[in-house]
Amino acid sequence: MIKIGLCDDEDIMRRKLHEVICECLVELKIEAEIYTYSSGKDVILDSEELDLLFLDIKMPDMDGIETGYALRKQGFGGKIIMASSVVERFKEAFTIQAFRFVTKPFEKSEILYVLESYLNTRLGMQQIKVFKNRNKFMFQQKSVLYVYSCNSEVEIYLDKGVFRKKSTLSAMEGVLDNRLFYRVSKQYIVNMSKINSYQKGIITIRGTEIKVSVRRKKEFEKAYMCFQINFI
Repeated sequence: MIKIGLCDDEDIMRRKLHEVICECLVELKIEAEIYTYSSGKDVILDSEELDLLFLDIKMPDMDGIETGYALRKQGFGGKIIMASSVVERFKEAFTIQAFRFVTKPFEKSEILYVLESYLNTRLGMQQIKVFKNRNKFMFQQKSVLYVYSCNSEVEIYLDKGVFRKKSTLSAMEGVLDNRLFYRVSKQYIVNMSKINSYQKGIITIRGTEIKVSVRRKKEFEKAYMCFQINFI
């Protein structure tokens, strides 16, 4: 569930943006909670849980740039989308690490692009259940380095150690985020974001060398290139 905030001092603009975002969420088949704010001060008091914030630049008392500064100062880690009808002001938003920019009046295609871009940053956010010494642990998929098939189980390698799960490698393929993970052989699935180097069919992750099967080599190289273009 994504938590989205909309901050604009104009009621008509808040309602319009809310309407467009709802249409886009339906199209993307994404569930979200949407919170609306009429001032920068309001959003500062209630921003802790927000994943994504649409923030109007031109507002009375405290404009969007000032609000963004205050949010970053208090540790806000969500993505900020700056909105304005004055494009020239967008350059100021770089100082608050704005993720994207949208122009007013709001266009569905532009909002859809922003939401899709945001979703692409959420690679491997799903939880995965693993076991170690019969104790259960939960980790986000993105923390997995690679998965190794071992008899009727798989070994899941993370920086925090090696964990086990009763599963086949094929079943793991169906569970793991396919934008992030790729099966390179009968025994291995790798997290492409964790690859330190790749040369002549050999992947290196944290000092471990993993060979890409000849049959999968061409498709892996294509997938790895697409991953680097789209997500790095």
